[in-house]
Amino acid sequence: MKAVLSLCAGIVCAMCIQAQVARGPEACAESNDLVVRALEIISAQPTQNDLFTGLELLKHAEQMCDENGDAWYYRSLFERKMGHATQADYAYRNAQRRGSEALKQSENPFRLATPMRGVSADAAPAPQQVPHDPRVTIDKPEVSQKWALVIGISAFRDAALNLRFSTKDADAFAALLRDPQYGRFKPDHVHLLRDQEATTERIKRELFWLAQSAGPDDLAVIYIATHGSAHKEDPAGVSYIVTYDTDATTDSGLYSTALPMPEISNAVRTRVRSEKVAVFLDTCHSAGAISQTVTVPASASPALLKRIREGTGRVIMAASQEEESSFEDPRLGHGVFTYYLLQGLKQNAGNVRLAQVYDYVRAQVEKGGWKQHPVLSRSDDESVIALGVPQLLSQLHLALPRYAPARPFNDPLYSHPASQ
Repeated sequence: MKAVLSLCAGIVCAMCIQAQVARGPEACAESNDLVVRALEIISAQPTQNDLFTGLELLKHAEQMCDENGDAWYYRSLFERKMGHATQADYAYRNAQRRGSEALKQSENPFRLATPMRGVSADAAPAPQQVPHDPRVTIDKPEVSQKWALVIGISAFRDAALNLRFSTKDADAFAALLRDPQYGRFKPDHVHLLRDQEATTERIKRELFWLAQSAGPDDLAVIYIATHGSAHKEDPAGVSYIVTYDTDATTDSGLYSTALPMPEISNAVRTRVRSEKVAVFLDTCHSAGAISQTVTVPASASPALLKRIREGTGRVIMAASQEEESSFEDPRLGHGVFTYYLLQGLKQNAGNVRLAQVYDYVRAQVEKGGWKQHPVLSRSDDESVIALGVPQLLSQLHLALPRYAPARPFNDPLYSHPASQ
């Protein structure tokens, strides 16, 4: 074991040599990237090697930028997970002094929001006792209410990043969800962020809204169409989602302004309490390098999909395999994946299981000769999810108070997108 840990430490140090000596305005941006890499390691059952590697990354993040409160906070979680109570308390106090945002939000990526079959892991405490609707079970598609966050970006602040159909894809997906014939979502339960609305900060707020709104008996949906950026030193896969205001011209700009993929995976894993969650990733349409930091391929990696699906009732559908691109087709007027996804979701008047939708999408994409292969990943085989299933809206559920939005939604600058 000591030999393995020594080797692991050597790998971490080799990854961070350049980071250790970096100083100046870019140091804290690179420190944030080390925190992201540490969070990418987390799972419901981390190995000792994973914990050790993540802890070393966080220590390097502190050395680069001592005021990085989140690095101190996540270090406290790693230390506690490893049984290092004294070191955990020390790191936690430093996180408090530095105003860690993750601490303020009580983030804990080791804690699942829903129980995971066959895995012993802490479950996130519900904010209140919520009666369970007996008609809602994992082996049937019925749900009490349905909520969705839909994101599409074609026009970026940096025009070099622009895509053709991502916004149109998101518009069509949101319209299908709201359609009373197919999606049957309440219009104000579908939040759509388009182009300049889809900033990194706004997306974070909307992920919080989704987690606060969707109860255990509900269905929660996330759809994202934009660029995905893979860190060139990170073979694990996608590290960032490129948002409208991402500065992708330099590594430090990317670290500071893009949305880390752990923000998405941890929202699904640790904050969304619904036992039916569907995530659709149509990332990286570009056919070649568009900047120093955003290149293809950069699709969802197996490791990322494994992390997102931890829990119960998680289904993730990605447009392509790792090392493949997700293509747009002017003849279809959409991204290839989303075009066939929309067609598949309309089958059987929208009341079709996602496993069947995936079979249809994969067959159509492969039949068209596209060099991309859609991927389906799910937490378990028992959970049944169909986006178009009607809401039950039982008297029990209607009598429940919805979860009150927390502090970020009191911001007067925040404009509610429900009417879009």
